Amino acid sequence: MQKLCAVVLRVNALIPKLLRSRLAAFSLLLISSVTLAETSIHVEGLMNNMAVLKINGSQKILRVGQTSGGVKLISADAKQAVVLVDGQKKVLGLSGHISGQYQAPKKATVSIQQNNGQYLTSGSINGRPVRFLVDTGATSISMSMEEAQRLGIPVDRSNPIYVGTAGGRVIGYPVTLDLVKVGALKASYVRCVVLESGFTGEILLGMTFLQHVNIKHEKGFMVLEQNF
Repeated sequence: MQKLCAVVLRVNALIPKLLRSRLAAFSLLLISSVTLAETSIHVEGLMNNMAVLKINGSQKILRVGQTSGGVKLISADAKQAVVLVDGQKKVLGLSGHISGQYQAPKKATVSIQQNNGQYLTSGSINGRPVRFLVDTGATSISMSMEEAQRLGIPVDRSNPIYVGTAGGRVIGYPVTLDLVKVGALKASYVRCVVLESGFTGEILLGMTFLQHVNIKHEKGFMVLEQNF
């Protein structure tokens, strides 16, 4: 019995030494940190299936699957750790650094109410206010020559193209718009066609802009949501 106790004591004494030797092999110290809601996490060491985390100021050694202070270690290797905290998974890598209260980024959306079967909305082109008619059937943004002049958009007439409109084929000129915005949605270097004649009314917001958003319909509204 005494021999058995002695063996148990010797094994217990070896555990801290083994743990210290394994921690000494960690490839990086203080590599990353994250604050989610009220939980602050700093990654102080990494190795396969184990991580040293400072959770709210207290150092914890977690193996994969273990939880401490509301933080669960999902996976770990010499380069990164994946933790689950407050219902969110976060990857803390070799060069990653996240601080402050974390919130998943919200995608910008614009809701446009239907008006007599049309969807009209305000926006801007190159910082100048305009009125758009959303047209998912138009291949590009289209505007009249008068509107282009009002907006100060230079038009090169040396490269005319023919464009099909409701009134027939008309001559148009391709241009590139530096910035197009609709609410919080925006796109840079957008192709547009300036029509010589036979086009009046709002600027058509066609697919050269709409390709940058997701479109859905909800109770009389067209909802545009950024997809990048």
